[in-house]
Amino acid sequence: MTLAEFLQVAPVPPEQLAPSLWLIIALPLLGAFICGVFGRMLGRANVHLVALSAVAGAFVLSVLAFWATSHTGPGAAEGSRRLMAYYRNPFGIEADFVRYALAYDYGTWFAVGDFRVNFGLSVDHLSGILLLVITGVGFLIHLYSTSYMEHDDGYWRYFAYLNLFVAAMLTLVLADNLVLLFVGWEGVGMASYLLIGFWYTDPAKAWAGRKAFITNRIGDFAFLIATFLLVLLVSAFTRQANAADYATAGSSTQRYQASLQEKGPVTFKGLEKLAEGLVDTGTDKVDLSTPIEAGPLAGYTFGGVMTAALLLFLLGAAGKSAQLPLYVWLPDAMAGPTPVSALIHAATMVTAGVYLFSRMSALLVLSPTAMATVAIVGALTSLLAALIAFAQDDIKKVLAYSTVSQLGIMFMGVGMGIFWAAVLHLVTHAFFKACLFLGAGSVMHGNGDETDIKKLGGLRHEMKWTWGTFLVATLAITGIIPLSGFFSKDAIFHGVHHNHLHGLEWTSSLVYYLGLVIAACTAFYMTRLYLLTFEGPRSKEARVEHAHESAWQMTLPLVVLAVLSVVAAVYAFPLMRSASDGRPQPIFENFLSPVFGAMARIAEGAKTVELDTSVPGMADYLKAWLVALSGGVAAAFLYLKFFPARVGQPVPAFARAVRRTAQNKFYVDELYELAVIRPVKFLSFILFRVVDALLIDTVAVRGTAWVTARVGSALRYVQSGDAQAYAAVMAIAILGGVAYALIQVLQ
Repeated sequence: MTLAEFLQVAPVPPEQLAPSLWLIIALPLLGAFICGVFGRMLGRANVHLVALSAVAGAFVLSVLAFWATSHTGPGAAEGSRRLMAYYRNPFGIEADFVRYALAYDYGTWFAVGDFRVNFGLSVDHLSGILLLVITGVGFLIHLYSTSYMEHDDGYWRYFAYLNLFVAAMLTLVLADNLVLLFVGWEGVGMASYLLIGFWYTDPAKAWAGRKAFITNRIGDFAFLIATFLLVLLVSAFTRQANAADYATAGSSTQRYQASLQEKGPVTFKGLEKLAEGLVDTGTDKVDLSTPIEAGPLAGYTFGGVMTAALLLFLLGAAGKSAQLPLYVWLPDAMAGPTPVSALIHAATMVTAGVYLFSRMSALLVLSPTAMATVAIVGALTSLLAALIAFAQDDIKKVLAYSTVSQLGIMFMGVGMGIFWAAVLHLVTHAFFKACLFLGAGSVMHGNGDETDIKKLGGLRHEMKWTWGTFLVATLAITGIIPLSGFFSKDAIFHGVHHNHLHGLEWTSSLVYYLGLVIAACTAFYMTRLYLLTFEGPRSKEARVEHAHESAWQMTLPLVVLAVLSVVAAVYAFPLMRSASDGRPQPIFENFLSPVFGAMARIAEGAKTVELDTSVPGMADYLKAWLVALSGGVAAAFLYLKFFPARVGQPVPAFARAVRRTAQNKFYVDELYELAVIRPVKFLSFILFRVVDALLIDTVAVRGTAWVTARVGSALRYVQSGDAQAYAAVMAIAILGGVAYALIQVLQ
């Protein structure tokens, strides 16, 4: 049996594995429960065993599920039919989706009136890749943490939070509908709050956790509104659609409406069918320009509501993936333990926005306006973060802004329709950025927790394993051939340059040239970081005279991630042939074609975006390499020759001002303080002092009590207890009544 034939036959048949997908989430969730409740009693070694075993078990199950999605051996057709039955989705699923996906519907989760949500999990080539990254890189970070956190008294709480985060992230990528995805979305937000503020006795670290949590709540609110809009859009479509609309989507009226009743309106496959139904085929049917006739959205067009929903999803993604205007939380999130930064802020949570738009690619290509906005926001965020990284001296802060910048590049790819390249960069970035963060933790561990790169230097000869892996990861993110970062980044820039949005063709050139500037900036600040940390003489201000290498539990993950940063480049090589036209196709694009096939058909039918399918040539590779080389050479010249030769000389005032501005993050936090935080605090003060304290407490509550008390004080004087006085009052009242009656009679 050849290797290809071996890989095409899953060890566990898909129909047997599908009902057990919930175990991928349950294992780390169980680990979090055991470590959190019984951790103190179990002891350090047993907590490590439980936490690592939970993630390792989830990794093994993820490998089996991922393998099963490509099961094409004996019984594959029967397995496909069974999967359709398990999935219970009569939306008119294409054979490819069934064949290259593993899914199971566990039944109704909740239902309110006509609205219904099922608890359904699915694994296809997109979510399968994310499963391997989350559990694989997550296991390495757990292993690293056993040494890094060995002296921390809250180790059991740390590993409980870490397992909880992994469980939430797995829920996010396994969900087959928006509501369950939102549960994972909120779960990773809560777990990140707990991990960022892990050392909560330090007010600054606790504040950083609160900042991340509150900033993400803004984006989460936008996510909810966008979901509500899609629910209303699906409802409007079912009222107005005719047979031609359902035929365009490869379904029928009865099948589509039956599916809505069985699975609800927010499944990803159902939304994909909605997108296909809105493609204008020239017949008398519902399309993007059709006005909605009834309901809360009456008078708006389907395309307008779709664009509004996607822009709201962009705001939600900006919170999780640290894009403008909600990126400000991520640099402060470095307050948590360094392995947390590697897991949350490099490999998993911050990529949730990229995953969301990739999963909803069929909807995104219907709106060139939304695509252009996503791409431009990504480009501007990436450039701003790169410029801020120039002047940062904290090793973790440089990597944090680098993460923001790289996420912006992914958003550029998503916004311009080059989804497979954005996902490839997500994967390669998970490898080399996790390696860089863990390398930074190793540097801190061996240098008395020093984070200022100007107080390090000379570590190349004292921490050889950390140096070697950090160098590989630096070259990967810089974009040096033949490492993975070069190919994944260049694939994005090539697609950005050659894809064109209908009516917004200028976006391609703008985003592409901004991308070249960003690539040069990345090479500059990463070369600066590497040189100041590892090259040159040891700083005289170093906390320890000699650094020491970390334990094997920390260096082994570094080596594995560095190797992955190299070998992952093969997925960008055009070694495959397209099934449709036979053109050369990168391995990763071919692998994800079942996921993005509907997106390509919708883009072609709707004429909203022109997708280029060419691969970069030698000229493209040479240009990208020269751009990266220029940034690296400039940094090497400045920090090895220019600045050392001018030590002690005064720095020009202009240069000091520019550096101070970049070092203070262009005063964006101060702008937020002035424009948002202070007005909200002032409004809160008015509501508290005037509305709550004065009107409600004093006037309404205490005022009512005061009036009652005063009336009671006056009335108590007539309650003397003297029977004769009471009889006299009664007699006087009777006489008064008689007199009144006589007067009325006489009148």
